[in-house]
Amino acid sequence: MAHAQTPSASTEKLAWWPVTRPQKAGILSAILPGAGQVYNAQEWKLPLVYGALAGSAYAEVHFWQLYQEYKKGYEARQQFALGNSTAIDRGPRSGKEPSDVAQLYRFKSYRTSRDLWLGLNAVIYGLQILDAVTIAHLHDFDISENLSFQWQPTALPIASSGWAPGLRIALTVRSSKRSF
Repeated sequence: MAHAQTPSASTEKLAWWPVTRPQKAGILSAILPGAGQVYNAQEWKLPLVYGALAGSAYAEVHFWQLYQEYKKGYEARQQFALGNSTAIDRGPRSGKEPSDVAQLYRFKSYRTSRDLWLGLNAVIYGLQILDAVTIAHLHDFDISENLSFQWQPTALPIASSGWAPGLRIALTVRSSKRSF
């Protein structure tokens, strides 16, 4: 007979609101990235969280600026093609594009890159919240030396053909003070 580890049902206070430990870690991480990791006493993850968020935010801003430049350049080239001789693409990079097709290609590629980095920012933000919630949920999980995980090759009985090679996996408790 095996017993699963029972989760802690204790509640804590977040301002005036009673919450469980995983809820509190998730809320703190959602409000301020990395706060859930600090709450879970995993401060070493802060450089990872802020490095990932800062790096992806930097790339997003970079591609946003390029997108804006090429958007203005594309609009100026369209106005010039319609007969407005005062509309000239004056962008430092977009103005040097040899053709309208090349300029349009860069415009679309920078828009796509900007959107991808925006999505990556959202994924990183969500992953740091998920990490905080998961670690808070496993806070009371028993990882003592009394647990062992073993796997070994074995022969498994098959109804139609006799025996087949297989793998046996066992989770055992080496010493327990409780009787099951």
